[in-house]
This record gives sequence, structure tokens and C-alpha cells, in this order.
Amino acid sequence: MSNKIVKKDQKKDSAGTGVQVTEQIIEYLLAIVLLILCTAVPFYASDGYHQIGNAKFAAYRTVMVGGGTVLLTAMIPYGIFRIKEHRRPRISVTDGFVLAYLILSGISVISGGFYQDALWGYTGWNMGLMSQISFVLLYLMLSRFGRYYRLILAVLCIVAGIVYGIGILHRLLIDPIGFYDGLSYGQKAQFLSTLGQASWYGSFLGVTLPVGIGVFLHTDRKEWLWASGLFTALGFCTLVTQNSDSAYFALAGALILLLVTVAGERDKMCRFMGVLTLFFASGKVMAILVGIRPNPELKVDFVTRLMWDSWITWFLFGICLAITVLLYAMGIQDMDRRYPADLMRRAGRMVPAIAVAVVLGIVLVIGLQARGALPQAVSDRLADVSYFNWNDDWGNGRGRIWRFSAKLFAEEKVGHKLFGVGPDCFHAYVEAHYNEEEELLWGTKQLTNAHNEWLNILINGGIFGAAAYIGIYVTEIRRLMYAHRQEVMTAGIAAAIVAYICYNFFCYQQVLCTPFVFICMGIGEYIIRQAKKK
Repeated sequence: MSNKIVKKDQKKDSAGTGVQVTEQIIEYLLAIVLLILCTAVPFYASDGYHQIGNAKFAAYRTVMVGGGTVLLTAMIPYGIFRIKEHRRPRISVTDGFVLAYLILSGISVISGGFYQDALWGYTGWNMGLMSQISFVLLYLMLSRFGRYYRLILAVLCIVAGIVYGIGILHRLLIDPIGFYDGLSYGQKAQFLSTLGQASWYGSFLGVTLPVGIGVFLHTDRKEWLWASGLFTALGFCTLVTQNSDSAYFALAGALILLLVTVAGERDKMCRFMGVLTLFFASGKVMAILVGIRPNPELKVDFVTRLMWDSWITWFLFGICLAITVLLYAMGIQDMDRRYPADLMRRAGRMVPAIAVAVVLGIVLVIGLQARGALPQAVSDRLADVSYFNWNDDWGNGRGRIWRFSAKLFAEEKVGHKLFGVGPDCFHAYVEAHYNEEEELLWGTKQLTNAHNEWLNILINGGIFGAAAYIGIYVTEIRRLMYAHRQEVMTAGIAAAIVAYICYNFFCYQQVLCTPFVFICMGIGEYIIRQAKKK
């Protein structure tokens, strides 16, 4: 062997060692940064609920700027060693959409021309270009260096469980952290736990709760089963009292996806029916507790009232309990062979299509009701349910906001339609072009976004940016569903992504949900990549 070949092999060995060492360093650093992030953002508040949204983002920005700087610095020697080793990066379809979204977010800043507004975004939301870059960074770093993802998710769920517990106590007017000091009953009805506004609280709940449910359904370890069961119970108890109908929509989406993953196995289907039983039971138990310690200013939303008082939910509770007992008895009597696994698997796969058909049917009914095209008897019955009566006040004013936002997009120039007006520049664009109409519709209040993330991204990022952004979610869910049998966490992560999509049909990007769903997607991608290496 010649000296040249020996030296070349030595260089390769040195580069390989360098890659491994720097990779391990980055994995440790990333775990530390994310453990701090998953603790600081949910817990931190500088002055109780006063400007709590700004405080949450300040905590997030501090962790991401400090931790991101360290991580990117560590990436320099890692990249050098990778180049020396002649390793080509593996890019998945989701990676491609993530990178495309990053590039298109930058282009949207130029397209919109609101450079100062686009950098950090509107105050209180702060979902500007820097935040979008941070989300992409979270995904890319975790998808490559997420070795300690189980620890990260465990800490996130522990923190979330504490947040849920405080939220439950707050609904019972018990304040262990002193945040309710000096607040009126009306203010107490609007704010919860360490997160603040109920809708923001619901967004965090929607992303974190499905992860625990997924573990409960799929784990084979008893300690994980008990821990995730307690977490799920806390999540349901706070869900049925946090008073945001959007959270039920998010949970429904998550449960439908999880049903697809468990329908073919009796044991997991038994757990799933147990989860549904626990959900309906939580509504009845919390109704009793809230009745003992009521907040006179709490105006309960439609679905929450159903969960508390309706005979329908009592009926569903009985049905779910009976099926759970039946499936459990089949296991005790060793009758697993009689479980129609193939039939249940096919039925489970039909559920998403049925759910979509139901949603479309409801939309059709709302449209017919708005046009007065339904029989009078039916129309009169539906008039008692606000959600079937489309007008400007529909969905706490979302009807007016969505109508205005759709008009705004329709009247945009071609460049803005294609590339958007800039990240979190919805308000800047409205102020520049629709200021008088905004004042006429909302008075002194400022319209900051479309209150529908998918409509909002269409305006801020344009058609191309919206396509890339939606592509991230769709492809990652699809990839996770193919891989859900390979890792106990995967189904819950996919369910969390679906819940985020559903919840933010009525809400928007913000610091208590969007970073965490990108963390989930990054972890999911890491699991898929590791599975392909085996």
C-alpha cells in the first residue's frame, strides 16, 4: 500500500472521528437548549398576566438567540468534517418543503416591502421572519441531532401536566401561584394557569395532549402507561373547563388519526375506548366540581355545555364504557382471535373520510341556513345553535374577519398573491391599504391577523409560501403514519400535528404552539431517519 493511500485513509478516519465527536456535542447542546425552552416558555411570566404574550416571546427569543448561536457555532466544525468525509446530506420530501418555506418567507419580505414589520412581526404575536427562521432551525436541528428526543418530550409533558393542573385549579378559583391576585371574576374567566388567555392555553393543550394520548395507546411499559394515563386525565379535565370550542375540534382530529393506528389490535382498541370513556367522564366530574366552586362571570361555550349537562354525552359515556368493558373481557378470556382485526382496520381507515364528509355536510348546512334555503322547521331548530348561523358575529367575530380577509386576498396585486406581504405583516398591509375600512368594522381595535392560520399564511406568504407551509404538515403526517409501528412516540406526534392543523383553523401562529409543533415534527423526522438506517 502506497503512502498516499495510507494518508488518504488516515484523513478519512480523522474526518469520521471528527463527525462523530462534533455530532455528539451538538446532540448534547441541542438537548440542553430544548429542555430550557420547553420549561421557560410555558412557565415564564414577568408580571402575572400583564403583557404575558410579550413575556413568553421574550423567553423564547432569549433561549433561541443564545442557544441557536451556540448550536450554529458548533455546526461549523461538524460541517467541515462532513465535507472532508464526502458525505452527502439526505433530504426528505418534508425537508424540501421546509427549505422552500424558509426561502419563500424571505422572498415574501421583499414582496411585501414592510421590512421593519417583517423582521420580528406585530408586537404581541412576534411571528415575523426571525421567528419563522427559528421554527425551521428547530425542525432541521432536531431531525438531524434529536438523539435525546424521549427526554425532551418527557420534560415537555411533565411541564404541560403541571400547567394543566394549575389550569384545573384556576377554573375552581384556587390559585396556587398568585396570578389571580387583584383580578375580577371576568378576568379570571379569560385567563388560565401560567399561559394566560384561554385561546392561547388551548393551543398549547392541543399540541401537547395528543403526544401523551399516543404514548398511552401504544406503549408496552407499565410505568409509561400509568404516567401517560395520568397526563391524559389531567389534559381532559382541563380541556372540558378551559372553555374553547376550538380545542374540541383539535382533539377530534387527533383522536381520529389515533383510531386509525389502533383499530386493528384489540388491546390498543380497548385502551382507545378507555380514553373516550375518560374524556366523557371528565366532563361530568368537572361539571360537578365547577358547580361547587363556580365563577359567576364564566360564560360556557356550546360544546363545553354539552360536555357538562347534555344527555347526549351521558349516552356516549355509557356506550364507550360498555365497549371498553367488552374488549377488556375478551382479553381476560383469551378471545383475541374473535376480534375482527381486518374489519376494524378497514373501518378505522374509513373514519377520516367520514369525518371529512361530516365537516363538509355541516358547512353545507351552514351555507343553506345563511341563504334561507332550508325548510322552516329545520331552520328554526338550527337557529338555537349559533354555529349554524353564519354572520359577521359567527365564531366570536370570525365571520367578519374571514370575510374581510378573503376580500383582502382577492384584491391583492398578482405579486402579493403569489409571494405574500411578509411574515406577520397582515396588520401592516391592512393599515397601509384598508385603514378606513378597518376603523369602520372594528373601531379602535386593530386587526392583527386572519384568525385562521391557513388563510393568514395565504396572505402573508402568498400562494407559493402557503403551499410550501401546508406541504410541511401534510408530508410529515404521511411519513409518520407509515412509520408509526416502529416507535411508540410516532403516532402521538402525528396526532399532535393534526390537532395543530385543526385548532389553528380558528387561530394563528404564536409562541405557545408553533415552536412546539415544529419540535414535534423535527423529532418525528429524526425517528424516521433513524429507522431507515437500521
